[in-house]
Amino acid sequence: MTGYSELRINRLARRDAARPMRHAVAAFLEAAGCVDQEASDDILTAVGEALANAVEHAYEGVAENQVELFARLENDNTLAIDVFDRGTFINRAPRPGRGFGMRIVEAIAQAVTVNVEDGTHVHMIFNLPLDREISLPSR
Repeated sequence: MTGYSELRINRLARRDAARPMRHAVAAFLEAAGCVDQEASDDILTAVGEALANAVEHAYEGVAENQVELFARLENDNTLAIDVFDRGTFINRAPRPGRGFGMRIVEAIAQAVTVNVEDGTHVHMIFNLPLDREISLPSR
């Protein structure tokens, strides 16, 4: 047992998967009691964009596979959220009105890394408000 609050969800990467996964993150944040509604809305926007990218693009033209979300509250007032797929990363030419998802994620999260070696792994770090008490054990 880690002593840290964690959430892990695996689902088939279908377009209808992103919404309930995002709702699960909302419930996780509410249950943990560590963010206000404004911060939660921002986090959910970023997570929703990362999930939408995974379910929309990861397995285009191939058999469907899994999308995984892993969220973890850290003891330094941060929330780490990872979105994984096992698809092939596609570099696309710009399309009018499209391509804003990762820019939104990067504008909201304090740190974002994307690894495309074995599928796509989006790692997001969110700093949580310091004026709220988070009761996590120290390492």
